[in-house]
Amino acid sequence: MSPPGPGPGPAAPSFTEPPPPPRPGPGAGPAPRRSRTGLVAQFVLQFVYLPLWVLVAVGLVVLAIWLDGAGNANVGPPPGVFSFSKAALSWRRLRIEWRGRAEDWAPFTEELLRGRFAKAEENSGWAPALLPPSGVRRATTQLPLRHYRGLGAGGVEQLARRHGWSVDWTRHRAGTEKVHLFRLLPPPVHTGVPDPCGPPVPPGAPWGPLPARLAMPLLTFVFLPRLRTLELRRDPEAYAAHLRRYLAKRFATELARDRRAHYTADDDGRILRRVAVSSRHYRAAGAQAVLRVAAEQGWRLDHSYRTEPERTVRLCRPDGP
Repeated sequence: MSPPGPGPGPAAPSFTEPPPPPRPGPGAGPAPRRSRTGLVAQFVLQFVYLPLWVLVAVGLVVLAIWLDGAGNANVGPPPGVFSFSKAALSWRRLRIEWRGRAEDWAPFTEELLRGRFAKAEENSGWAPALLPPSGVRRATTQLPLRHYRGLGAGGVEQLARRHGWSVDWTRHRAGTEKVHLFRLLPPPVHTGVPDPCGPPVPPGAPWGPLPARLAMPLLTFVFLPRLRTLELRRDPEAYAAHLRRYLAKRFATELARDRRAHYTADDDGRILRRVAVSSRHYRAAGAQAVLRVAAEQGWRLDHSYRTEPERTVRLCRPDGP
């Protein structure tokens, strides 16, 4: 008798563009201009204090390593010891700060925003505790005042809107040294995901058994003897038995966790329990085997994340009222 299917999946998460942000409050305008004397002094003196800063930072790291090795002190360099780049003043920013005009600040700031937005959209907001059941991800980033002084947060908002981002006005205060930005992103589209109970995916295809290895299992056998034995045997049935035991334990541990402390609930109080399965648990069986065993226990593929069957399978299960 074939195992039961995963049941009807969650409704396709609805997604709309973020609503207009709250009206900007105090502190949305340009910050006071820096004195030209201070700008010149910083630009000239940085060629003296930045090399000294680097030498001191390297010395502190060496000292921390020596203390850690000599007396098990477990100390590290002071926080911010390598933040000397924040004190640097480029020739381009010097000219912009010197003139202080918004039209000069705009292209400089927008170029920085583009880079930060691309990085945040790739890496930000993926923590399970931050993702709601809909899978709509809130990507966030920050921009220090030194990069938008002549525009103010209001000017940054205008530039951010061109790229689908907004200033988080709920966190903005007058006199702040940074501006917080966010963007709501829909969950990724899943294509080519096999039916958990369908025909086995052939080796070499996505979701199928991964290529055989010899050197890695032998070199790491002492650390993971059971998993490396499975990999060397390449027996799908043995992998399936392992997955049933392993996932049952993982699911039980996950269901015992406090739902209020680890997840973001939707408006109805529902959450998604989440479990990630590394490829070392299914190499010779394929990622489809994970979906099949998970379906037997009421779990399904998590729609909130990109599919990476060659590395990790992310599973989810609704929980709540």
